[in-house]
Amino acid sequence: MTATPIDKNPTPPLSAVDAYSKSSGVQPRSKNRNARSDETGADEAKANRTNAMLTRRSAIIGALALPLTACSGGETATVRFKVIASATVDGRPVESSSVMEVTYSKVTQSLVGNGGATRLYGEALIFDLGGKGTVYILPIQHAPNASLTQVYEYGVLTTFGINSSIGSLSKADFLTLSNATGRRPFRLHSTTRLPAFVSFTNEADPKTIFEILPSELGRYFPGVRFTGLDVEVTDAPITKELRDRLPWLKSTSNSEIFPRDPRGARRPNSELPLSHMITRARFFGDGSR
Repeated sequence: MTATPIDKNPTPPLSAVDAYSKSSGVQPRSKNRNARSDETGADEAKANRTNAMLTRRSAIIGALALPLTACSGGETATVRFKVIASATVDGRPVESSSVMEVTYSKVTQSLVGNGGATRLYGEALIFDLGGKGTVYILPIQHAPNASLTQVYEYGVLTTFGINSSIGSLSKADFLTLSNATGRRPFRLHSTTRLPAFVSFTNEADPKTIFEILPSELGRYFPGVRFTGLDVEVTDAPITKELRDRLPWLKSTSNSEIFPRDPRGARRPNSELPLSHMITRARFFGDGSR
């Protein structure tokens, strides 16, 4: 029997990578390179996790951005109406009018549950005061110490005797709107509030805009007295005159054309005059912007 000599410094067995390298001639990666590879893999895993989070976040934001009227319950009603402003100028009656249209829709299964939606077409009423000047009656309201908000969308309902909110209109309410006729004094809920009245010291310069209380027309236009605002159902075409009267409304520039507080010193909306909140879009219904 031949004894096998014992190697005091045995060669360790080849790993799978070393064996492949030896047979193929491919050199194994250095430890430093392996370390960099591990770091790269960790970075890629982190990036993948971040991308996944961003994707989920984008999906959530996209879902929230879907129209709330994505699923209509089928009930809808459209009212085309003429807004008629009346005044006396040195005792002589004058009227100006503008045709608008509002559509009410029942909404179900929206992101915020069941409710209602509106779409308003038309523009501010050009109220010419018999040579004394011009007032523009905007399709918004400006309640004291408040932001600018919708007005005709609510006012048409209460003017025609509907006390339901836009989100709770019943079948009977939709029928009332569809069958609405005649001329009635404008009524906003149980208040005496009216749409916002504005004028300009120079119509060519939108920064000269200022708000006027209807009861104080005579203070700015001597001899003028406001006598009322009516709504009359009509089938006349929707008025489209305002952009020709005020050409700066046609501009698509993002530059600010109305007065604004300096940056860093902006007051809360409850303290701002209308002139510092108004935008070009506010001269039109949301369907005509």
